[in-house]
Amino acid sequence: MKKLVSLILCCLFLIGLTACEKFDDDYGKSSSPKEEVSSDTSSVYEDVKIPEIKSDDSVMPTYLDISLYDEENYADIYLGKNFEYKITYVGSALEVPSSYKKMTKEGWSLSETDEYNEDSQIMADKSLTVDFVNEYDKKLTAVFYNDKHSSASLKKCPIVKFIVKENIIDANAPYGQFWVNGVSNVSAITDIIECLGFPSHFYKVSENKYYLDWFITESDRRSGITIYIDTAEDHIDSIEFSYY
Repeated sequence: MKKLVSLILCCLFLIGLTACEKFDDDYGKSSSPKEEVSSDTSSVYEDVKIPEIKSDDSVMPTYLDISLYDEENYADIYLGKNFEYKITYVGSALEVPSSYKKMTKEGWSLSETDEYNEDSQIMADKSLTVDFVNEYDKKLTAVFYNDKHSSASLKKCPIVKFIVKENIIDANAPYGQFWVNGVSNVSAITDIIECLGFPSHFYKVSENKYYLDWFITESDRRSGITIYIDTAEDHIDSIEFSYY
């Protein structure tokens, strides 16, 4: 009887030990430590060099080194402070800046209009655009600018810009033949760049229409040459030249 009771107590003791033992979750699995997977992928791109943003224009690379231009199509290229204009328009030698007196001396007069005359007042730091005509009825647009601190008459203000609005090689056209530092009515786009070098800036107006800017210096982007071109026709549409 005592032996039977002892046997029962031993069995109960063993069952209690087994019940308290933790189940091995990793049974049958590798005992090597788990490798942690990082979600930080930034290190992957540490050696990737992000290129500078350049123009995405698809036409101008035909004519220019596009790597010189930024995302707004500007480049650190200038005509230089020692640049000198050499301009002929319908046989007249022009200067920029110029004056009303010089224009009349060259045979130009203000076109007849009620909008302005030689005594028209220009407010301080304002401009006035007018048309000159010569004896052959050829037109030339000019911009007078008042750089003074009070109003002044047109004839006392300097001419800071000339504009040939239409480049039409026709004897009856209102605008005549021009020659600006080697660029003329018949110049192709490659001819323009050969004469003036790469432009400081270019801007796409429409699918085939652009204008190119040649700034004289970085400090004043108003002064320089602007040429409107048609890339499909390889033709100059109009030209402006200024010095403020």
